[in-house]
Amino acid sequence: MSSEYSYWQDFFKSEKFKKHLNSLKRKLKNKKVVFYCNGIYFDALSDLYNLSEYFSVVGVSDIRYEQNCESDYKGYRCIKPSELRQTGADCVIISSPNPDFIKEYLQKNNLVKSVILPLYKPQQNLFFRTVLALEYFKVTKNLYKSIKYCLFCTEEELQTKINYENVLQGIKKKVKSGGKLRVVFVCEENQKWGYQFVYELMKKDSVFEVLPVVLYPIISKNRVEFTQEKNKEFFTKQGVESVDGYDYERETTIDLKTFAPDIVFYQQPWYLEGANHPVNLSKYALTVMIPYGYTTLSEKSWGSDAVRRVYSNLWMFFSESKYHNKFYEKTAGMRHKDNLLATGTPKLDYYIIPVKQEFEDLWKGGENRIIWAPHHSINNTGLCMSTFEEYYKFFLDFAKNHKEYSFVVKPHPALRSTCAAQQFITEEEYDTYMEEWNNLPNASVYTEGNYFDIFKTSDILVTDCSSFFAEYFPTGKPIILLDQKNRAPFDKFGKQLEKGFYKVNKPGELPKLLTNLLVNKNDPKKELRLKIYKKEFPFRKQLVSYCIIRYLDGLLKKQVW
Repeated sequence: MSSEYSYWQDFFKSEKFKKHLNSLKRKLKNKKVVFYCNGIYFDALSDLYNLSEYFSVVGVSDIRYEQNCESDYKGYRCIKPSELRQTGADCVIISSPNPDFIKEYLQKNNLVKSVILPLYKPQQNLFFRTVLALEYFKVTKNLYKSIKYCLFCTEEELQTKINYENVLQGIKKKVKSGGKLRVVFVCEENQKWGYQFVYELMKKDSVFEVLPVVLYPIISKNRVEFTQEKNKEFFTKQGVESVDGYDYERETTIDLKTFAPDIVFYQQPWYLEGANHPVNLSKYALTVMIPYGYTTLSEKSWGSDAVRRVYSNLWMFFSESKYHNKFYEKTAGMRHKDNLLATGTPKLDYYIIPVKQEFEDLWKGGENRIIWAPHHSINNTGLCMSTFEEYYKFFLDFAKNHKEYSFVVKPHPALRSTCAAQQFITEEEYDTYMEEWNNLPNASVYTEGNYFDIFKTSDILVTDCSSFFAEYFPTGKPIILLDQKNRAPFDKFGKQLEKGFYKVNKPGELPKLLTNLLVNKNDPKKELRLKIYKKEFPFRKQLVSYCIIRYLDGLLKKQVW
């Protein structure tokens, strides 16, 4: 089980929670109840208690049931959010450690008419927050921030703020004695690696001592993958030293503290073990994150409580743009935390370097080059963006019959495991399918990171993903969205980019559109995409990686010299 699951189980076993649960039981006696939000928090609760002994449970609900509702979850009937009103429930209990965001969603969309209660909402004690704020003031002598954090941070967030200030004091002593700042980059999936140029610039900077990239396997409830060898091969090609960050004897990820880092760069907010969570790392290192993707989806489809806890406790989060700052402030609770800075994404720095020959060699056969990038969210996997079930046979047959086109298939790294988990096709069948692509004279499959050279050498992107749209936009080339009515909606940024897309709703519409765009060279949205790009990508004229290094250099020197 994950460390987060264990944490909540221990919490639910506490006498404090047991008293609260019995109090809630008395309060809701003879009331019909629906539990909303079924994640690790609810799993830990329902595995520990038979909730039917405490409440008259009508069922459980979650946003992921809206598209493809399961029959039951943990023995309780699954209910679509849109059908909550029809249940006749007297109360909806939000089984989430951060219920306010979910309550707002339910009320904003008018999904319930019953009472909405949090399962448990820890009381943020003003006295303890004040004590922590005074401690922060003693360390920083910054009265304004001390008051602000007292008002807007949780006790946990205030403690991490203090921890980071103490870390900076330790860095001061280290630098005075001639030491360098030790930096660790963490990577679970090389396909999402976005720190290449940050890493390279830090290697050249005398301020930093860059340690090997620490490779963690993906271990979660629905996905267990050991991609260590593939990750090591990828980083070797990139000229990056890496080490295996998994303890095979204990079957857990290695505590990052053993590397004695001063700064830790996370790749993504998923799969973090307890010891390596920002809350715990803050005691001895500064924690940093840059989004591995490019956010284009609306807040309704974004994030989780676990993600919000990670983001709000980071030392610094470098976002895609000022618009995205506002987005994260709202969805991740980062407002007034002073750990959010708009710099742009360093992934787009790939556009300024020459193309490597190996990526030119991926393109076989036809003159017109098509990227097909299918997403993993098939069936009831939340975002419902994937059209892989509908298109996978069509695309293979189309490639076989149209040698004038050259294809590179770039599947989402989670597609293989999702197909198996959803019992669509087995992993073996998936591998056979991809091998068929590789055997074609006009197609290749590419599953690793550093895919921007594929973008640069292509003629068009055909996808149902979200982040790829933004990452591909700087090419100025056509983008085709494989659309479906249940797809997760775009945010304001995504909607602006969407104006420059072409859309198809079924496979039969695609051949004609490809002919028009690639063969006839008729691209009526080309100028519109250029206007959108100039407006929505404010950091397009700078090397983002350099700006991030310059910011860290400047801030740390200001703090420690």
